[in-house]
Amino acid sequence: MLPSVEELLALDALTLREHTERAGDAFDVEEHRVQLRKSLEVNEVCSVRREGKLVAYATLRPESGACWFVGAFGTHPLHRTYAVITELLAKMATLASERGIGELKSHVYKTNRLSIAFHRKLGFQVTRENDKAFEFLIGIRELTTKPAVRRAAVRVTSCPR
Repeated sequence: MLPSVEELLALDALTLREHTERAGDAFDVEEHRVQLRKSLEVNEVCSVRREGKLVAYATLRPESGACWFVGAFGTHPLHRTYAVITELLAKMATLASERGIGELKSHVYKTNRLSIAFHRKLGFQVTRENDKAFEFLIGIRELTTKPAVRRAAVRVTSCPR
């Protein structure tokens, strides 16, 4: 079941508002709702639910060739667990395999220390930066050498479709 705009909005309001505002930008709920609707038209969505509720998601869209942009990666603070992250990474690995994704690009506010640490732990490299944010890039081959991603990939291949 794909997440609704309202589910995505609730999770983003919980996890993004502080970083966005600390970076000097506004987090306007109505504007964000409109942007989410537009993004769902062009993005692939991977999501994780617990007891029917959305607890994590990622959106990806083709950018150029085999490079895809991670437009969003959100996890509820109470569900930032090994099991949830591994399940989300497994779904992203499946999508990468199905779509022939060779690289992932991502943008992160400098105020979002957890996301920066997560990107670095996965092996993403900074390719550009400005006053507010970093642009990260990683090749899928490099990403699949990371233990958490390898475990997720094993999970994907061991689960019947």
